[in-house]
Order: sequence, then structure tokens, then C-alpha cells
Amino acid sequence: MDEVARLKSIPLFARLSPDNLARLAEISTWHPYPKDALLCRQDEFGDTLYIIDSGEAILRQTDQRGLERPVGVLKAGQSFGDDALLLGSAYSASVQALTLVEAVGIRKAEFDRLKQERPQLEKQMRIPRLIKEQLRTRALPGQDKDEPWLLRRRRHWFALARRLPIALIAAVLFFLVALGLYLLGLDIGLPLVVLLIGVLPLGMVIWFFLDWRNDFYLVTEQRVLHREKTLFLSDRQDEAPLDRIQQTNVVDETIGNLLGFGNLEIYTAASVRGKMTWDCLPDPKGMKAVIDRQCSNLRSKSLQTRLRTNREEIRQELLQQTGRAPAKAPAPIAPPPPDGPKKQGFLSRLWPSRPQRAASYELANQIVWRKHPFFLLKRIYLALPSLLLLSAAILFIAVSESLGDSRLPLLLACIVLWPAALFWLWWQWEDYQNDVYIVTDSKIIDVEKKPLIFAEQRREADLDKIQNINLDKPGLLANLLNYGDVKIETAGATGVFTFDGVGRPAEVQREIYRRIEQYKQWQELRDKEQRKAEMSAWFQEYDKMTRPPGQPANG
Repeated sequence: MDEVARLKSIPLFARLSPDNLARLAEISTWHPYPKDALLCRQDEFGDTLYIIDSGEAILRQTDQRGLERPVGVLKAGQSFGDDALLLGSAYSASVQALTLVEAVGIRKAEFDRLKQERPQLEKQMRIPRLIKEQLRTRALPGQDKDEPWLLRRRRHWFALARRLPIALIAAVLFFLVALGLYLLGLDIGLPLVVLLIGVLPLGMVIWFFLDWRNDFYLVTEQRVLHREKTLFLSDRQDEAPLDRIQQTNVVDETIGNLLGFGNLEIYTAASVRGKMTWDCLPDPKGMKAVIDRQCSNLRSKSLQTRLRTNREEIRQELLQQTGRAPAKAPAPIAPPPPDGPKKQGFLSRLWPSRPQRAASYELANQIVWRKHPFFLLKRIYLALPSLLLLSAAILFIAVSESLGDSRLPLLLACIVLWPAALFWLWWQWEDYQNDVYIVTDSKIIDVEKKPLIFAEQRREADLDKIQNINLDKPGLLANLLNYGDVKIETAGATGVFTFDGVGRPAEVQREIYRRIEQYKQWQELRDKEQRKAEMSAWFQEYDKMTRPPGQPANG
């Protein structure tokens, strides 16, 4: 079969015009593959769509336990790698020739140039719905260039529709109230009737619609995210890194099966709240496939990096042991900087330096947050006016001559109460200053401390124990002032850390994720140097065992 006919037989290109098919055939390449040859490997990032022209090839997938299983056979006229061609993503399976295979290949770079040359080509293609959604997601504004979005979805329209009867019931109730008032002989006027029966229920419908549009589920290259936002009232984000996800399950219900939605459960190792539930999710199996594939990609990428590093380390060690390369001293592994704030003297604690009095500041390797200044105002809103009133009273009594014999007792009373008010104000200030949330290069630390010598509670957890980081802005005031709670769920006995009432909580969340990635890189470097030292010791011992007596050591 010629290339144009073969391309037209593929569902992806079946609707292309003859001119576009001919142009697509020009950028296609023909490849022969002998029996047992690999066309592509699972989790390798690809750029080629393969169309089998003759012969057969087997599809194999490796599961989370590392077991490779056959999942299908490709025959003449079938293709593989739509997502690699359209998205540039990794292959979801390995393809191996069972017989001599002749395949047509289309590379992404040439295909993208053809799309720019012929914009109508993409409109004529029959792109699978899931891939089309991913293409739309990648074109959305507001993305981080270092963390592209893979798929974003809102809840199914049914989640909106099931709230609309509330507005209908409200309209009926308002109508009955207006009718009752009319029957009682009370004329409430046409404008009020219209307001009750029409405008208020319509306002409820608009509110429900905006609330539905504000919520979404998102998968990026590094994490999953669920945002639940109620306009002006609350804003919550639940997140989990993809490398912390242990399992995903789809839960179907009868009405969901009929309308095409369901629930997706995402499990991590968090000790308290290790499950995220994405409810009313359109095509939950498609979303699960995107998450599982990206998790597999990350695991495979990490494994391939380790294997390449190990092979290079073994090669270098062999060259050194055989004297074909100069020996190198092992690179020292710099430990993470010490964690936590340094001990401060009494005067420093009584009045710290200006940066340390801020709601957030960086010090050496750590960043420190306090609660939003609004919480300081809540603490001192009685103490500060009391101190100011007593100060004004002392000045007034001191200069006033109209108080007679009561002047001296009042003055003494105010003078006695003034230090107490000052101490009260200082206590509230110090109590606010002492409560800090710290993130270092290796730990998160939560310090709750009373002033002077009273109780102090300090909790710590390593960054690699963090499973989920959730954000919550509770209420209208929190959204206006941009403060909220950042809840950090860890594995093990340490449980949940809550950074209560911090300012700019989204930035706090991003900073913690950034430090987690830095810590992972440090751990990989440490493990690499440790493996290198172990291999050197093994090769040296092997050299001693195999070297003839009296022969000097290599290197």
C-alpha cells in the first residue's frame, strides 16, 4: 500500500484532504525493523508516530512492580505514538517487532512545521478527546514555564445542575410569599415581586455558576492539585507531588456511568489524611491514565538517570584501577547547613533586629514566617488602647487641678496600672514574635513558645517525609488580606504541621516545594558519592585478590 493510502487508513488522519495527505506523506519516513527489534521503549520521551505497514509488533507495559506484560499486538494499518507526535510525551508501552516489520514514521519536529505551514491540517485531524484536552490545557495562560500543565478539568456539569433546584425552590417560595401577601390584601408592589421571584433566584444561579467555574483539578509535570474556591469567601488548594503518589482508584456510580463522570481517589503515605478525592470528575479513567503515566515517567526518568550515572562511575573506576586514568580524590559531600535559629541572648530576644521582627525573613539557609500582622492586631487591640488611655490619664491628672482630693489617689492608681498595661502589651508582642514557622534546606520546624521561661513546643520533620501540602484561606477577610493556613502532611508519627495564618500562603507553599526539590538533589548527590566510594573499595579489594604476589597495585 502506498504511503498516502496508508496514512488515510489511520483514524487520526482519515479526514485529511488529499492535498494535506500528500504533504504529510512527503515528511514521512519508511523504516524496516528485523524480528525482535525495539521500535520504542516505555517511558522514553519520544517524537515519532509509528504506523505499521506490514508485519506484526507486540506492545508490552511494565507495571509498578517492574513486571513487563504483553498488552496487545499491532498489525498492518495500526499505529502507536499519537501522544508522542502531538504532545511530545513519553511512550506508554514498549513496541517490539514479532516479525519483520515495515513501518512509516512521522517525527514531531517536521509535523509541527507542517502544522504551522498548513493551519487547517490540525482542524481536519481526528484527535482523541483526551489528547485534545491536554493540548488545550497546555495553551492556558498562567502556567509556570518550569512546571507545564498536563491536564486541567472542572467538575462535570452535573455538579452544577444538582444545585440549580435550590434556586427553583427559592423562586417558588418567594412566589408563594408574594401570593400570600396579595391574598391578605397587602400590596407589596410589582418591583418587589419581580425582585423576589426573578432577580434573587437568578442571582443564586449566577453565584452557583461562578462557584462551579472557580473549582478545578490539575495535573502538572510534578504534582496534582485540587482548587476549591468560593468567590470572596474561601480558597483552598490540596496538592501532592507525583512522586509521593502510591495509588489511584476510580470509583463509579450509576448516574456517573450514565453521564460520564466519577470519583478519582489519590493515595499518598501521609499519616493523617493520605487520600485526596476528586469528585464529579469527567472521564476519571482518562485523568487516572494521565496521572499514572506521568508518575511512571518520573520513576523511569529517575531510574534511567541512576543507571547512566552508575555505568559512568563504573567505567571511570575501571579506568583508574587499570591505570588508564589518573586517580581522583573523592569529592567531599557538604552536609546541609545546620537547622533552626541560633540561640539568642536576652537582649536580642527582647528586641530583635529589624528583619527578624518582620512577618517573614530569610536568615542564612532558612526562611522564617510568622502569622500575618492581622493576628498581632487581634492580640494587642485591648492592651495598646489600655496603655494609651492610662498614659493620657496620667498626663491629664498631673496637670488638672479640678479633681481636688481624689487627684492623688487617681494618679497613684494610674501609675500602678501603667506598668501592668505595658507588660501586657509586651507579653502579647513577644508571644506573637516567638511563634515561628521555619523551613531550612533539610527540615520544616514549627516553634510555639510563650514569653520568658514558660512553655516551648518545637516540632520538626525532614523534607523528604512531606507527602501533601494544602492551602486554605478561610473566609472573606483572609482572602482580602491574603493570609491563610498551610497544612503540611508528613509520613510517620510526625503527622500534620499547620502554618496558621501566614501571609501570602501560596508563596509559602511554593517555597516549601522548592526546598523539597533542592533537598532531593542533595540526597541524590550524597548517594552518588557514597556509591562511588563503595565501588572504589570493591575494586581495590578485587584487585588485591586477583593480583599475583609481589606485583604492585594498579593506579
